[in-house]
Amino acid sequence: MTSPLESRYQRLLRIYPAAFRRTHGEDMLTTMLADAGDRQRWPRPGDAADIALHAVRQRLFTRSGRPLGSAWADACALIGLLAAVTLVTIRFGLRPAIPDLSARFLRGLLWTAVVVAALTGWRRVAAGLAWAALLLETVPLAGRFGTDPVPSLYSLWLPVLALVCAVTLTAAGRTSPWKVAGRRRLTTILAAFAVIGTLLAVSAAGAFTSDFAETGGSTWVFFASDLPGINVPIDDPMLFQASDEIVLDLMLLGTAIALLTLLIAVARLPGPIRRRLLVAASPVVTMIVLTNLGFAGWAASTGNMGHTIPLVPGQVVALVLLPLTVFLLGAWWVRRRDETMRLAELGARLERDPS
Repeated sequence: MTSPLESRYQRLLRIYPAAFRRTHGEDMLTTMLADAGDRQRWPRPGDAADIALHAVRQRLFTRSGRPLGSAWADACALIGLLAAVTLVTIRFGLRPAIPDLSARFLRGLLWTAVVVAALTGWRRVAAGLAWAALLLETVPLAGRFGTDPVPSLYSLWLPVLALVCAVTLTAAGRTSPWKVAGRRRLTTILAAFAVIGTLLAVSAAGAFTSDFAETGGSTWVFFASDLPGINVPIDDPMLFQASDEIVLDLMLLGTAIALLTLLIAVARLPGPIRRRLLVAASPVVTMIVLTNLGFAGWAASTGNMGHTIPLVPGQVVALVLLPLTVFLLGAWWVRRRDETMRLAELGARLERDPS
């Protein structure tokens, strides 16, 4: 008859992949039961933690030590580059809700160095610079939370994007992003980012409103809250401004064309790369949606009351765990899909050549 302790260890071992359980499950169970005390009825906390961590590693890593195999290693080279390019565009193109021009410029330079290193094949240099830039994104934001809580909360997706960049560049394989995406396609993507960043930067510098003070005319502006689904109760960042409505419309049109070109180029990436790119972007999207929808009431209350309302533990847990959970579910889905497609290809090959 199975003892309660054995049953609980067996349930813990179900976290492992089925193939791993078939090979090592019995040996692991025998070892843990032999080390257990006579009156022990529950797994030791240390054993449970070791099993959980090792099981996650088995599910996410292959024998080569790279996350989810060579397809992820190749995809990470492109994902890290695109994340860094996005951060360069943001740091040089957007007016921050919290005015920190010098720090923003320093971050932009550091992310530019990451992009250059990634494009030229200096993988380790790019990864090291990305981790340094991540610290530069995270530490000041954490320090400002007490004095500027709402803008800091709505900026949390930037450290998440920086973390995605640093992790993916660290896990990237030797394949160049030029080879992963194709030279023409990657050039198109980078050109689209350059157009968007240039329009944002030129607008932020006031190039289209230089005569505003002299003429006393009206300024046409386009705020972040004008985008569909974006909730910015206070410190609404200005995306575009111009002294003429036609100029503003032309800037919006140019940005829309560049965005459409960017989306088409990404959609034409190889399926395995495109799926992994979407999974890597999911924590960033989750954080944006979570802060805009889940914390709108908190942000409005904090702004109206004039002092910071502390986040409750449940809110902090949601900010940390929800993006991570979405990523892990996405990684699991990608792996299952890859296995299904591999088995389908194997079956088709056997039908064509039964011998």
